[in-house]
Amino acid sequence: MKINRLFQNKGACVLGMLVFLTGFMRCETLDFTNPNSPDLSSASDQALVTGALGFMRAELDVYLQSTITLGREGYFFEPADPRFTGELLFGPVDAGGFLSTRPWDQAYRVIFNCNQLLERAAALSGAEAAGLEGFAKTLRAYNLLFILVYVDEDAQGRSIRTNFDGNRETPFASKTEAFDFIETDLEQGLAALNNPEASFATFSLSSGFSGFDTPVDFAQFNRAISARARIYRNDFNGALASLNQSFLNAGGDLNAGVYHVYSTAENDRLNPVFEVPDAPGLKLHAHTSFEADAESGDLRFANKTFKRAANDAFDGLNSDLAIILNFESGTYSSTSSVPIIRNEELILIRAEANIGLGNFAEAETDLNIVRAAAGLAGYTGTAASNALDRLLHERRYSLFGEGHRWVDMRRYGRLAELPIDRPERGDMHITRMKIPEGEFSEQ
Repeated sequence: MKINRLFQNKGACVLGMLVFLTGFMRCETLDFTNPNSPDLSSASDQALVTGALGFMRAELDVYLQSTITLGREGYFFEPADPRFTGELLFGPVDAGGFLSTRPWDQAYRVIFNCNQLLERAAALSGAEAAGLEGFAKTLRAYNLLFILVYVDEDAQGRSIRTNFDGNRETPFASKTEAFDFIETDLEQGLAALNNPEASFATFSLSSGFSGFDTPVDFAQFNRAISARARIYRNDFNGALASLNQSFLNAGGDLNAGVYHVYSTAENDRLNPVFEVPDAPGLKLHAHTSFEADAESGDLRFANKTFKRAANDAFDGLNSDLAIILNFESGTYSSTSSVPIIRNEELILIRAEANIGLGNFAEAETDLNIVRAAAGLAGYTGTAASNALDRLLHERRYSLFGEGHRWVDMRRYGRLAELPIDRPERGDMHITRMKIPEGEFSEQ
């Protein structure tokens, strides 16, 4: 599905979304006068919100498998599709292939629903309007940022679309323009959420937003995403200001935050990246350097990987480490949640912002919070000469497998430091994924 077609053909998109929801949200009643031309007003606020949250999970496996590979955190051994150990390791990236198109389409499906909620909010006033606007602009900003870091900016200065009318004659936003658009969405969303009358009375959120399911609490999620966006554009003071209004808690649970949730309920979705760690034919493997570079006793290595009995080899690559993305107490399983943003990341964002401002003592304090939780001794003497190396090391181990490593190394110009395991094959560092070719012309 191409974004131009997605937004030009509202009826088809909404019908598809509502078909999805009949399973995903079993308690909703969805009646249409004409199912071949569904009226947008027939969908409840709850249906649109649930659809948006459901679409956010739809292609998460492709995104994580790709970013884990691009950042050399691991490899995805998929015999049925060589692109995971070919295209992602030596290119060229196929602008028409699913590795480019599916994360893009997924993000813009969510944005489509957010835009329907914003149209509805514009026709209302008071509590319901403020709640819809605050939720929709925050979620739209998150998904625009999600795809922006995937495609970055091409040689022609194009990044993402911030026009949502399907008009391909409208120029793409540049990376700077995209960040500005995202920031405006987040600020306007925050203003709506801070409206004393704001209410989520017409919809509820999934359990992944537990503790962030009222406008006041959701505003903390908004500020967390704002801090991530600001740190990506080196707005260090802005990041600190956003963090001050977020859910950052230096003494709290590092895994506290907002999550994608899964269940075994009929027509719901299982965790798409889960695999039994010791099962034959495991696909998602950690890179062996994650073990080689780990400090002795680092609990993050022990908790995020599983040492398999034998080395698995595929397409000239090998690893004996399974990736475990478990952020909850209990056994890693097919219903384990996947983080959207966590307290640990916020603490590291604060450390990064302080490094950018030359506040090395403050940064060291935050770096040592995550090190203490990992069972490691604290740093001493953090200074300009070692601060960034320390930060990137902690982000590597604390945020392993969450889609950050490739982005971090790219934004600091350090992709060349990532491993190249098959130089004879022409392996190289891919700097960005492609804008889908369907965004430029009819196919």
